[in-house]
Amino acid sequence: MKDFVESFAFPQQRVSKVEREKPEWYANVIDWIIAAGQVYRDSQDIETKYRVLHGDIPNEFYKKTLNPYNAQSDRHKRFPATMRNYDMMKGIIRRFVSEYIKNPHDFIVGANNPEVILSKNIKLREELTKIVQEQIASRIQQSYTEWVNNGNEPQQFNPQEHIDIEAFIKEFNENYIDDISSQGAEILNVIRDITEDTLFYARAYFDFVTFGEVYTYADVIGTNLVKRNVSVRDAFPIPTNYQFVEDSDMFAERRKMSYQEIIDEYDEYLDDNDRKFLDTYYAKYGVNNPTLNYNEYKRYYSDICKKFTTEEVELFEKNPTMARDLNSELFDVWHVVWRGEIRRCIVTYVTEAGIISERIEEDGYELNPDFGDISLEYIFEPQVFEGVRIGTRQTAIYPYKTRAIAFNRKGKLPYNGVYELLPGFGKFSIIDIVLPFQVLYNIIAYHRELSIAKNKLSVLMIAKSLLGKVPEDTIYKMIADGVLYVDDTTDQGMLRAQQVRSINSDISAYINQLSQLLIEIEQSAKNQVDMTPQRYGEIAGYAGKATTQEAITRGSMGSVIIEFVMDCIRERDYARDMDFSKLAWIDGINTSYRDDNNNLKYLSADLDKHIYADYVIKAKNSIKEQDKLEQLKQYAFSAAQNGDNMMAIAAIQGDNVAAIAKLIKKFNEEKQQHETQLQEQAQQLEQMKQEFEITKIQAKGEEDRKTLELKGLIDKEIELIQADSNLLTYPNDTAESIKQAGAQRLESMRGQVNREKIELEREKMLADIFNKERDREVKEKDIDTKLEIARTNKNRYNKK
Repeated sequence: MKDFVESFAFPQQRVSKVEREKPEWYANVIDWIIAAGQVYRDSQDIETKYRVLHGDIPNEFYKKTLNPYNAQSDRHKRFPATMRNYDMMKGIIRRFVSEYIKNPHDFIVGANNPEVILSKNIKLREELTKIVQEQIASRIQQSYTEWVNNGNEPQQFNPQEHIDIEAFIKEFNENYIDDISSQGAEILNVIRDITEDTLFYARAYFDFVTFGEVYTYADVIGTNLVKRNVSVRDAFPIPTNYQFVEDSDMFAERRKMSYQEIIDEYDEYLDDNDRKFLDTYYAKYGVNNPTLNYNEYKRYYSDICKKFTTEEVELFEKNPTMARDLNSELFDVWHVVWRGEIRRCIVTYVTEAGIISERIEEDGYELNPDFGDISLEYIFEPQVFEGVRIGTRQTAIYPYKTRAIAFNRKGKLPYNGVYELLPGFGKFSIIDIVLPFQVLYNIIAYHRELSIAKNKLSVLMIAKSLLGKVPEDTIYKMIADGVLYVDDTTDQGMLRAQQVRSINSDISAYINQLSQLLIEIEQSAKNQVDMTPQRYGEIAGYAGKATTQEAITRGSMGSVIIEFVMDCIRERDYARDMDFSKLAWIDGINTSYRDDNNNLKYLSADLDKHIYADYVIKAKNSIKEQDKLEQLKQYAFSAAQNGDNMMAIAAIQGDNVAAIAKLIKKFNEEKQQHETQLQEQAQQLEQMKQEFEITKIQAKGEEDRKTLELKGLIDKEIELIQADSNLLTYPNDTAESIKQAGAQRLESMRGQVNREKIELEREKMLADIFNKERDREVKEKDIDTKLEIARTNKNRYNKK
């Protein structure tokens, strides 16, 4: 592969469409990118990391420990201990990934000012100009209708007096930014929901911190936005000076696929010749599949064989290729993308009005004077192409050769990611950092086990003749009952019994030192990846909250740059996804999604605004957001103490600062509105009380008037009584005519008094009815007011 890359130049990209469709051109482009990716990728190192991650550390790391004297015989390699792997990596990786999932990751969607966009995109300027003109015309029509409806003469209507075009355009620009930003945020939430965003980037972050690399890919298939993680072992980037893969020139991805998977995914791109070749050299119909030599391959693909050099043909003829993979029946399927150029035709022509103008046509357009064409001029524009190769260079099938990607994003690749933390800084890989400590830890643990196996605490030195004819049986009985029987009939036996010795060999101090060394090695490994004791929850009892929080913050500072770079990757991924969604949902989108608070929402997007939008997506700083989140939690407890339970619940349950702030603002507005309503109702109640007092005063005045009238009536009745008395006391000599006149006056006065009395009773009855009605109205108003206040207070605590 290295020789191929060094000896073979990457094909020229500034070519015509005809040249680009030649097999020798696209085949060499695809093969060169794959070969370059394999050259720059140390696949053996990646596979070793995967083995280490799963506890399979290669024996070469322990060669000196397990065989210090380079012994050849197996019996000289048998030590009373076993080399074991005491994993300390997965726990660290779990905490890194868990902390990343737990930390808030808020992304803001913004839109560029239309003035900036229009200066870059002529077509977009034309489209937005149409939208502005339509809205101005609509505003003028509305003003004209109001002018006529007000009784004005239609001929006197002047549009310039009713609409300020400059102010309208400024307002349009401001609303354009706000509307598109708001809609863009909702569309991004839809994308994150359908792509299972949290799980997707949890896996991506795992690759990043474990292997030091991370790669993602997105594509549009029909109306679906497809997004997937690219495994580190299957990614083959070609390093450049750019930090992010999407800005690079090319990228290759290897996929392991079975024969049936190849048919399912690429059948529509294969012709009969391709299918026959696959059936012959790839399908697993039996163990006697033929080997593929150069002549056989040329019989199927004579045009593609033009890609081979003379040396490659000779090597191919000498070494026929077995096209199938004998290990797992999976074949290499390569997907490559690269940044090239596409040729366009600028046609100068004469319009029907006789004006010379220009238009852009696709490559291959032929000059047509009958349509007014005058001349052709060629220009080249950046374009990202993709291609697929099944198998190796000698067994290759190209389902689709070279085609433009679904949505061209100013030369950016559909792949993204990083292959080092910062350019020049290198990778941050937990496996690379912890592996030396892991190996040393296992070696020390091995020596501790070896020392324990050797340490018998005491050794009994005894003459063999004292153990009898079956030493094993004697030793067993000694261990069982602690008694050794010696034959005392012979002096020789007694003499030997006196030579029994017990030798103590205590190496417990050495074992303790090894155990302490293991603890120090593990702590050193954790410190190298900023896993302080505080991040593990190991907090001293005397440590205060502020001290502990500060220790956790300082201990996690090493993770800040890693999360920052990961969020930068997500910014660019989301910008790519937003652009791809313009193509996927070009016919419209009406869908529901779950927001960050797991609430179900509905979206019906304005496609014009979405398609012509130029989005800017930025991530908020996670550490700052975490601090803000903690402050909001504290605010929640204060709010709960003040009786704002719903606000406290929103702050406690939310995991997004912007969402919590929005909810708190909403509750504050509702609370302020509620207080305003209470004040208005209190004012109404006070006014009703005043009206009631006035009514009482009026009623009292009416009663006083009646009292006076009653007093006058009583006075008149007194006068009647007095008149009756006077009538009875007339002298006897009084004339009869005078007595009759007095009786008539008395009777007239008595009738008048009775009439006034009846009228007074009637007015009193009417006044009572009026007063009772007013009292009833006041009481009803008071009851309704109190009921409204009660309902308001009840609804305040019944918010969902």
